[in-house]
Amino acid sequence: MRTTWRNAAAYDWSKLMAEQRSTGEWSSDTNRLAVLGVTMQFAPESTCMMIASDILAENAPLSLPALRERINTPDGMVNTDLLFSRLIDNGTTPDPARIGMAMGILGPLEANAPTDACYRIIGLKAMLGLAMGDGEQARELAEQAIGYDASDRFASSVLDRLPETDPAMEATNVWENGGHLGR
Repeated sequence: MRTTWRNAAAYDWSKLMAEQRSTGEWSSDTNRLAVLGVTMQFAPESTCMMIASDILAENAPLSLPALRERINTPDGMVNTDLLFSRLIDNGTTPDPARIGMAMGILGPLEANAPTDACYRIIGLKAMLGLAMGDGEQARELAEQAIGYDASDRFASSVLDRLPETDPAMEATNVWENGGHLGR
C-alpha cells in the first residue's frame, strides 16, 4: 500500500510541475496536492528528496521512474549530506523557474498540512532558498523548522552550510524588533 501511495505522489508531483501557472500562482489541484500531503506526512524525507532532486538535479526534470525510485527510498536511508553535496554543493545554478513552479506547489501544501508536515515543507523550502543563494531566507526557514523539530535533517543541513551568525547581531535584531525573536 505504501508503494502505491508513494508512486501516486511521484506521478502527481510530475503532473503538478507540468501545470501552466504564472509566477507566484499556487496550484489548485486539490486531489494531487492531497496525495503529496499524505506522503509528506508519512514519508517526509523521501518525499523531500524526490522534490529537491526533481528541482535541483543537473538532469532535472527527472523521469517518472527516477522520481519513483527516490520517493520509495525508506526515510531512514535518505542521506541528506550526500543529497546536499550533489544538489547544493556542486556549483551548478538552479533554474529559478523550476523553483518558482515548486513553490507554487509547496505553498498550498504548507498552508494545509498538519503541523509536523508543515515544518518539513519549511525545511525543504529552506533548502531551495539556499540553492537560490538567499542565505537569509534559508536561515530563517531552517530555524523555524528546527524550532519545531530539532531532528529535521534538511533544515540542519541548510544551517550547516551557512556562516555562523554573530550573537551580538542577534541581540540587536531582538532589540530592534521590540523584544521579539526574528527579523
